[in-house]
Amino acid sequence: MIRNSRVRRIFNSRDENITDLTSSLYELEPFDSIVHALRWKQIKARIPLCMKKTLRNRFMLPNIIYVGYTITLLSIDFNANLNALLSNNTLVKNVKTTSNISTILRTSILDQPIQNNPYMNRLYIGLAIVSLIMGFLYCWAWRDRSVFDIIMIPEYLSLIQSGLYLWSASWYSKQDTLGGYYTIAVHKIELTASVVGLFAAIGWVLSWFMTYTRIFGRGYTLDDPDMISNLAMVANAIIYLVYNIQLIVSPEYYETNMLYKYGDICDFVEACFCVFACLRDDDWFWFFPLAGQYGIALGRVQVEAKTLPQFGKNPILITNMCRRRTKIKRSERHDKINMRNDVITVPIFAPSLEHP
Repeated sequence: MIRNSRVRRIFNSRDENITDLTSSLYELEPFDSIVHALRWKQIKARIPLCMKKTLRNRFMLPNIIYVGYTITLLSIDFNANLNALLSNNTLVKNVKTTSNISTILRTSILDQPIQNNPYMNRLYIGLAIVSLIMGFLYCWAWRDRSVFDIIMIPEYLSLIQSGLYLWSASWYSKQDTLGGYYTIAVHKIELTASVVGLFAAIGWVLSWFMTYTRIFGRGYTLDDPDMISNLAMVANAIIYLVYNIQLIVSPEYYETNMLYKYGDICDFVEACFCVFACLRDDDWFWFFPLAGQYGIALGRVQVEAKTLPQFGKNPILITNMCRRRTKIKRSERHDKINMRNDVITVPIFAPSLEHP
């Protein structure tokens, strides 16, 4: 906890004043061990502040909903009563005949009825609506950002993806056979949604790169829960894309292909680490060591030639891409180097060639 009454004035990329003395970014009190950090004196002083920050954190609400959403998906995936398979669909794996007989058998399998549960269909529609609500909440969470900011593009793609899944879920009840019109249409819609989801995942990684605070323990490190959530998010998007491609190529495996379960597991991991990242941002993990080391206070760490923390990159609006770029005359090379905040200009003294 910072005990210095002096206000440290920090400017982020949007030229906003950061004067939160309770933030872990400006922590001045080092802890020798976790026992020292979890003394009642520290708990009593920090928990109310952390709770106040969490209540004001707009990302916490959609992340908590996201955890509940993924838990529901896992409950559906691993509930034997909800995932009873038709026994006659397993014949495809054991058939080894000539090409003509295989074609006839494949045609007969595509005419087989689909196990259709009206309660499950309503549940999937409800989950799609929840996903759509989460998309709007994530857009709302980006406070002080323009709707034309480039980091909002993955949020808009997520809304499109949720709308496509809602469309496909509304057609689940119309599926009759493995090769029926509505069944194939659902596969095509969900393949489109998975492609959009992959682009959204890549966009979220880029928006994280543009906005995360440059400080120790954050960024390209497993100490940062955002990094783990990004890896799980990309893995989930790739798995669902492969799964939907497989269904387009071989629709007869619709009720036996369980690849999506691995995607839902990655989705759950992502949701959990998103919550952990919010708790980290709200300073709930003050008792953890800094980069694996106790006895170090983040606010006392000084890095020469670089100003920390840096609050992301400068915002880029979507409309800026349509404007004509004006040519700016650059100054001399020496001036350009000095404008960089990560380079120190050091005078170089060459030895004299003359003898004394």
